[in-house]
Amino acid sequence: MFKKKIIYIVSAVLIIAGGAGAYFYTSRNTTPAYVTEAVKRGTLTQSVEATGKVESAERISLNFKTSGRIAAISVDSGDEVRPGQVLATLESRALQSRVSDAQGQLDKAKADYDKLLAGASNQDVQVTQDTLEQKKQDLIAAENSLSSLKQKRDTEILNLKETALTAARNQVVAVQGSLQEIDITLANEDARNTLSLQNKDLIAKALASRRDAGDAATDTAQTLGLLTTADSNTDVLSALEQTKSLIEQTNTALADTFAVLKATITSPDLTETKLNTLKANIQDEQTAMSTARTTLQTARANWTNAIASYDTSVAGAQDDVDNAQAAVQVAQSQLSLKTSAPRQFEIDAQKAVIKQAEASVNLAVANLEEAIIRAPLAGIITKKFFEAGEQSSLTSPVLEMIGRATLEIEVDIPESDIAKISVGQPASITLDAFSDEQKFTGAVSFVDPAETAIQDVIYYKVKVQFESDNEQVKPGMTANVTIVTATKDDVITIPFRAVKSSNGDKYVEVLINNQAAQKIITLGIRGDEGVEITSGLSEGEQVITFTPEN
Repeated sequence: MFKKKIIYIVSAVLIIAGGAGAYFYTSRNTTPAYVTEAVKRGTLTQSVEATGKVESAERISLNFKTSGRIAAISVDSGDEVRPGQVLATLESRALQSRVSDAQGQLDKAKADYDKLLAGASNQDVQVTQDTLEQKKQDLIAAENSLSSLKQKRDTEILNLKETALTAARNQVVAVQGSLQEIDITLANEDARNTLSLQNKDLIAKALASRRDAGDAATDTAQTLGLLTTADSNTDVLSALEQTKSLIEQTNTALADTFAVLKATITSPDLTETKLNTLKANIQDEQTAMSTARTTLQTARANWTNAIASYDTSVAGAQDDVDNAQAAVQVAQSQLSLKTSAPRQFEIDAQKAVIKQAEASVNLAVANLEEAIIRAPLAGIITKKFFEAGEQSSLTSPVLEMIGRATLEIEVDIPESDIAKISVGQPASITLDAFSDEQKFTGAVSFVDPAETAIQDVIYYKVKVQFESDNEQVKPGMTANVTIVTATKDDVITIPFRAVKSSNGDKYVEVLINNQAAQKIITLGIRGDEGVEITSGLSEGEQVITFTPEN
């Protein structure tokens, strides 16, 4: 009997151990029993909670958050208003345009993100290949145009350079003719006795200027004789300047010679007719020098202006080549992108574009909202301080109103939440003096722009006015306020506990064929019912909210 008991006990132990081993083996080799929840579409509400005291309500001053010209005031003193009713607006066409532009940019950014994840179609790839080929042809055309322009430039500028040198040489010849006429005049046999008789000093001056001009003519002729179009532009320009200076020196010598003739008197040998002929000859040479100066300047200007013009044209043609090369590189990069899977940094970059676009939309909407005065709650307009067409002031209220209720609640909102609070937002109120099931309604009527420090923590005072009076509610009662800061309809939501973080990204694990797969997501507002998903998930997908340990 004792042995049978031992056998029974040992058998039981073996059975239990075997069962435990089998359970252990099975549990170690089966897929974990994930806890999941479906991605849903619905309404999401974001709120801020605070506690304060009931007190007597004050009159509510209403003003724009920005200054500007008032477009319309839709109420008068004594009018009853409902919560959220538009009471006054500023001229805001530009602000409305910015909202539309920002929303368009956001829509485009989201579409680009979806397109990036989906990849390019065969048609898109073919279009991009065609674009690349076209850009290559554009580059060839731009390079050919640049080459042709440079050839034309080199030929034309070389010809104009030669023309300028020829003009300079011709003016040296003209100068030599003028100097020869000066020599003839000063050595005239008939005038030897009366030449510059009225001022003998003029002869020496004329001879000196003639000598200087002659030396300059010799030097200039030598310089021009050595120059060709192969020489540098700087050397040629210097020779042209030298020729111009020669012409001026020759003009000086001619003027000095004419002064000698003016100081000359007639004689039996030098009749009035002969003297006038000598003067006329010098004047003709002066005219010739004026013509020489104009001819030289014209040839020089034609050459230098052509250089400047071609420099501009060639620079433009070079820009066209550079732009065409850049366009080819861009097209090549676009083709590479379309034929390859998106890289993580591209996904991150496009997500950043979406976030930036969302911020732009929010900013544009906020700026537009600053140009609107809405009734924060139901009540009566008591005063109207401005009319349409007048300029509003940030320091002076536009309207004043009283709510239907005579009581309000003042609460302290931490700085982390104050940005979500604005006048007119609805609020749910419970009082410690009543049960939690008895709820009252109200709205934000005032947000203090100045901070309040409470135990070294920054808060902002916010007033919430009751929607209507209740004789049971007394000043001094403790009130619990829930301010609804945002409500979105028809949005995709998941439980917040399903959201995880890695390297700055938000992601969830989705159950696909009994396997967990990660998906990067973009979050919107967070509410009591969950968190909004703006991209990365579709309605009906199963997100993992809990993974039990094996």
